[in-house]
Parts: sequence; structure tokens; C-alpha cells
Amino acid sequence: MSQAKTYDLTVPYSLDGVKLHQYQKYVKVLNDNKDSVDEEFLRLKILEIFCGLTLKEAYELAAVDVDEILNLVSKVLNEDAPLQRRFTMTDPNGTTVEFGFIPNLERISLGEFIDAETFVSDWDNMHHAMAVFYRPLTGHKGEFYEIEKYEGSDKYAEIMKDAPASVAIGATLFFYNLGMTLLSVTMDSLLKQSRVTSEDQQQTQTPSDKSGDGISRSMHSLKETYLELQRLQKSLYTNASFGLTLKKKKTN
Repeated sequence: MSQAKTYDLTVPYSLDGVKLHQYQKYVKVLNDNKDSVDEEFLRLKILEIFCGLTLKEAYELAAVDVDEILNLVSKVLNEDAPLQRRFTMTDPNGTTVEFGFIPNLERISLGEFIDAETFVSDWDNMHHAMAVFYRPLTGHKGEFYEIEKYEGSDKYAEIMKDAPASVAIGATLFFYNLGMTLLSVTMDSLLKQSRVTSEDQQQTQTPSDKSGDGISRSMHSLKETYLELQRLQKSLYTNASFGLTLKKKKTN
């Protein structure tokens, strides 16, 4: 007689419990299979990415349990994610470090700006974007804080793969909703400050225009990425019951 197995597994109950590297895998699977009609495969991948279940283990679960798990995960992935200015991470040695979002975007450095613009619209590189946005606190008093000087995204990129997905999504949406105008002004100011030679008005206007075009393209790309992700998620979670047809394995 066939019998469904039970497994001990961890199911995230909020975006805070989803790591960035898990969410990156999820986005990649959605994008790689956006034209696929095999929704069962996509839902099984969700069990693998967020719950650590292999394909064999998923097939051995009761279908009703799978539906319940997937419904829980779907609610988590569709949560709102506001900007979190500070968050903590604990390394394997038990050391806790607090990271802070760039305190004053109007004082963002040219290097920070260029790297942020490069990485923020690409989820494969979102850990690099996070390493631009957030760095360890060097001091704080109440709501005010200072963070480490920027030394390039490579310094904390790998660490940021374990950051909460909620933090990454919140930072991304912040830049999409509020960042375009602010960063356009900031970039224009930075370019003016970086000029060390006098140029005529036409020469001065040309690089500024090109930079504005770059910002516009970056934010447009970020908007398209976000809207496509929302569309794919909505398509995947159309029904309240997922209705997976899982084959139950025979057990002794």
C-alpha cells in the first residue's frame, strides 16, 4: 500500500526569513521558464529553493501538504517590503554585525553611484548592489548613524547573499520609486564637481546629458524587471489551491 512520507522542513513565514541567494535563484527560475507551461515544475522548484526539498522528497509528500506549503510561500513572496535602513546579520562564529543603508544619498560618492546603477537592475548581481547600499555601522546615536567608507562592492558582496530578501527588495523598490529624480540630480552635481578643467557650455552639457540617459535606462530596466517579476508571480499563483499531481512512492 502506498503511503505519503513526512519530512521535517523549514518554511519561511516572512520575507525576513528568505535569504537573498534563495530569492535570486527563484527569480532566475521564473525568468528562465517564463514561457513554459509546466507550472508543476516551477512549483516543485519553489519547494526546493525555499524549503530544501529534493524532487524525490516532494513527490513523497501528501499533495494536500504540498498545497498548504506553497500557499504559505506564495503569501511570503508577495509581501510588501519597505526600505529597511538598518539590519543585522550573524556570522557562523556567532558575531552579529549591524549594516546601515547609505545615510545621505545626496553625498553619495561617484564610485558608489556608478556601481549602484550597474547592479541594481540585475537580480543576478543584487548582492553586489546590496554591498553598495549597505555597510557595517561605524557609529550611531539614536536614529543617526555612520557606515564604513566604500571600498568597492566585492568587500561584502558574498556576505550579502545571506541578507534577508526583504531588505534587498525594499532597497530596490526605494530606488525605483524615489531614486530616479534624486540620483539624476546627484549625478549631475557629482559630474560638475569632478570637472577639473574649464569647458564651454556645449562641452559641459554633453556628458551631463549622456549621464542622464544612463540613469534613465537603468531605472527603466529596473522598472521592467520588477513588473515582469510581478507578472510571473501572479501567473504562478493564480489559484488558491495549486492542485499538484504528485506521484506517491511506495514504501516498505
